[in-house]
Amino acid sequence: MLAAAHEALKWYIWVGFIASILIAIFTTPQLIQLTKTRNTTYINIPMYAIYLIGCFCFLIGGVLMLCGVGAENPTWSQRLSSGLPLIIAQSICGVISAIIFVWKIKNYAAAKRAQITELQYCHQLKSVYDEYKRKIHSLSHHEKQTVENAEGK
Repeated sequence: MLAAAHEALKWYIWVGFIASILIAIFTTPQLIQLTKTRNTTYINIPMYAIYLIGCFCFLIGGVLMLCGVGAENPTWSQRLSSGLPLIIAQSICGVISAIIFVWKIKNYAAAKRAQITELQYCHQLKSVYDEYKRKIHSLSHHEKQTVENAEGK
């Protein structure tokens, strides 16, 4: 009987870890698209603000579960199965979402300062980035090393 309960707990832990990996992957496509396009106009500030608050609350809940708060004499296995997957998932999601959120706020503020729309600002930013990539691509190997050394300093 005890062995069957232990096996069920192992299964439960793995389900939690699989869920944490899937939740962590959830925000990655948005970051990849943002990196490629440099376009933040489709990102909703209130949605990401609320999502970040939710991530933070889940992270606190996971830490409390790991510490055994709210349960009478939880075993380490019970603590790990409930708290650790939540902590991992929300830490990864929180970091990725915070990067996206800061990027959005930065572009939004820069567009307001330039008195243009955010879409116009993102297009300008993308064209500058593309021009830089074209210039680097057209340089000889020796020139590329010189540029890389200068950027590294």
